[in-house]
Amino acid sequence: MLATAPEEIAIGLEAWLRPLQSLGVPVTEIILTLTLSLRFIPLVLEEVQNLSRSVQTRAINWKKLGIRGSLQLWLGVAERLLENLLRRAEQIALAMDARGFTHPNQHRVQWHQLRLGLGDGLAIAFLIAFWVVRLGWGNG
Repeated sequence: MLATAPEEIAIGLEAWLRPLQSLGVPVTEIILTLTLSLRFIPLVLEEVQNLSRSVQTRAINWKKLGIRGSLQLWLGVAERLLENLLRRAEQIALAMDARGFTHPNQHRVQWHQLRLGLGDGLAIAFLIAFWVVRLGWGNG
């Protein structure tokens, strides 16, 4: 897949917008909001798919409902969608609050590129040696 991760987009935009901090623009808050928005889009799509499937499985006779009945049905679906999305947003907010995230400038999140080090190589070598001995001993 040729797509840029939301975190990478946010890091790049933050680097570009950082000079605006001297003008009093809350760049960190804007980037945090953008990152959360980008993470929330798949949840919205999932909720829309679930609700549309639930309408499809009920085999509704749209002609019998008429325009008014159809409109009432879709307003109910939209209400349910909004309710579910607000519930998910509240869960995310509670999770952030539980982790002590109160303000982006007080709780700075740094993203690091993970790299294998000497300790990782030793652990992998130990595991390989362990499994070679284990498989040799188990078959003997």
